[in-house]
Amino acid sequence: MTELAVGIGITAIFVGLRIAISPFVGEVAPFALSIIAVVLAALVGGWRAGLVSMVLGTALIWYLILPVRGSFALEDPRAALTLCAGLLTEGVIVLALGLYQREVRAGQLERTRRINFLGHALREMDHRTKNNFQIVTSLLTLQASRSSSDEVKAALGEAAERLKAVAAVYDALAPSSQGLAMVRLQDQLQEICDQIRRGIMPDGIGLSIELEPILVPHESAVAIGIIVNELVTNACKHAFPDGDGSIRVKAWRDDGAAFIEVADDGKGFVPGSAKPGLGSRLVTVFLQRLKARSDVQSSPEGTIHRVRVPLAS
Repeated sequence: MTELAVGIGITAIFVGLRIAISPFVGEVAPFALSIIAVVLAALVGGWRAGLVSMVLGTALIWYLILPVRGSFALEDPRAALTLCAGLLTEGVIVLALGLYQREVRAGQLERTRRINFLGHALREMDHRTKNNFQIVTSLLTLQASRSSSDEVKAALGEAAERLKAVAAVYDALAPSSQGLAMVRLQDQLQEICDQIRRGIMPDGIGLSIELEPILVPHESAVAIGIIVNELVTNACKHAFPDGDGSIRVKAWRDDGAAFIEVADDGKGFVPGSAKPGLGSRLVTVFLQRLKARSDVQSSPEGTIHRVRVPLAS
């Protein structure tokens, strides 16, 4: 019914236009506007709408324009030839547009099928990758629990936490116009902080999070995740000798860069006063890899680490 309505409506519009100009053109080019109507109807409503417009328009041309006007009689052989030629031309147009639209629909269905297949494959790969991370993390945790050395337990536990920070990237992959190479940084940092809160954070320490939406490349997300993991973990371990305090993690974007801030209200420290551990060395390495700038302010009232990561425009 929609195709029928489209065919009739467009034909009516062009019939009205033809009637309006008939006093000036008479019987000249009777199919000029009819062909346009057929093409437009077929494009808007499909080949059936074009067919309706063709049949209706031809009948109206036969009755209103070709001699004898107001009759379906064809006394002039040239009028009959004109009618047949016009009908053949419009029939070819409708057929061509119908075949074209069929191929377009077939292409769209095939593209949809491929997209669905790739989406399913991607979800399956993502699921397996997450499972692999969980297996390795579980193995590290199990090995740590079986070790009799406190140092080995701590090292394996830290390795498991770092692996979780890398795994968080896959939960924050951003399917968007910018591609799967981009990661929603706010989702990744939220997951990392939640893991730390569930895992190693003592009961007396609070963790607040203020994260603005930021998209960053996959490689940058891994490095930022490890940096935040190390800074928050170090604050949990060393900033609160009494076991009470709070940590705040912020992230925002400004002036073509991502800013990440990890602050605590702990005892503070003197930069360079102690030999850097593995966590501090990892932070330094990944800052260099990101070409990022780091600023540290520490006092007895607390410590603020602020990292500026340049982002491509």
